[in-house]
Amino acid sequence: MQQARYSLCFIFLCVFALLADRTASAQDKDYFVYFGTYTGFRFVRHSKTQGVGESHSKGIYVSRFNAATGALSEPELAAEIINPSFITVSPDHRFVYAVTEDPLSVGPPLDHASYASAFAIDPATGKLRLLNTVPTGGTSTCFISMDKTGKYALMANFGSGSVTVWKVKDDGSFGELTSFIQNVGHSVNPAIQNEPHPHSILVSPDNRYVIVSDLGLDKILIFHFDEQTGQLSPPDPHFATVLPGGGPRHFTFSPSGKFAYQLGEMSGIVDAFAWDPTQGTLTNLQSAHTVPRDFTGDNHSAEIAISPDGKFLYESNRRNTGDTGWGPDTIGIFAIDPEKGTLSLVEQSLTGGIMPRNFAIDPTGAYLLAANQFGNNVVVFKIDNATGRLSKTGNEIKLDVPVCIQFVPIHS
Repeated sequence: MQQARYSLCFIFLCVFALLADRTASAQDKDYFVYFGTYTGFRFVRHSKTQGVGESHSKGIYVSRFNAATGALSEPELAAEIINPSFITVSPDHRFVYAVTEDPLSVGPPLDHASYASAFAIDPATGKLRLLNTVPTGGTSTCFISMDKTGKYALMANFGSGSVTVWKVKDDGSFGELTSFIQNVGHSVNPAIQNEPHPHSILVSPDNRYVIVSDLGLDKILIFHFDEQTGQLSPPDPHFATVLPGGGPRHFTFSPSGKFAYQLGEMSGIVDAFAWDPTQGTLTNLQSAHTVPRDFTGDNHSAEIAISPDGKFLYESNRRNTGDTGWGPDTIGIFAIDPEKGTLSLVEQSLTGGIMPRNFAIDPTGAYLLAANQFGNNVVVFKIDNATGRLSKTGNEIKLDVPVCIQFVPIHS
């Protein structure tokens, strides 16, 4: 009898542990999703058929997302703020950082004041509490990211052609400016490349280098980064180049850290590189075209990301066909050779909206959320983990002028 009681207890404990594990797994697949938007923004949705639209957004919005089902809740205002055009999240998922532009900053000229704001995340509701706001140190700031320690925020100032690094205090608020670099030079397209225009900035996987994609220079600049001081050096960095007039926009590393990929906004080309972390150098492997050869309009590629398993690369294309307006807008899908790092096109998938400025893959790699800036919607796609292809789930939310997406795990 005693042995039977012990056996029943053992079975009960095993079942309890299994259920607890399943519950924890389910909870681990729940996320807050934050959306940066443009506020008070007037735009042409479709030059002939849809006229002028206007954003009624008020700032950063938050939804709840379940990566087991793909369910995405209706967005709620998380923080009221002007033009949070790009946002990022601290490595410990406690804080959100946003770069914002002056209310008059939409459209040229590119010299409008920009600010960065720090927010604390309410872990129960996802709402954001403002900690402080500082000038970015440049103008028309379009990108912000964090170093691996979470002690520094890095910003790309598109208008002034500079990059800045800011210290982050223990309470998540911004401290002092630790580094300022003014890029110098130009490239071949006089309409946009007569001066530097850094469009993204991020650290290498080992936190020893900072990579800056400069659309105005057609260069990928590589700075040494000191995580103890927040300093960038030298002022004349190593760099890699792209096709003249390509306009480097966004950059990403493969999960393995062996390869890196640069998306050209103007060329619609993804350049694949081998990354040498000992020297801090990029060696070109391939230039993969994302735009069909017979496309005759203007292409503006935007976002780039790699699936968590490192098998597939995704990039978005915003296409202007002139008199007929924007479209077809797509997300290009490429298979990555795990040994060579080269790309093979899988397909171009329609985004279900107009002008996909940004998209994000959920941390489990099961779904992709596409933010269609002029479509005023965010569409949820299921990712086929064998082929990388996208299929609509039927789930989408309406949101005025979404321009950036970030995930934060919900912990109970």
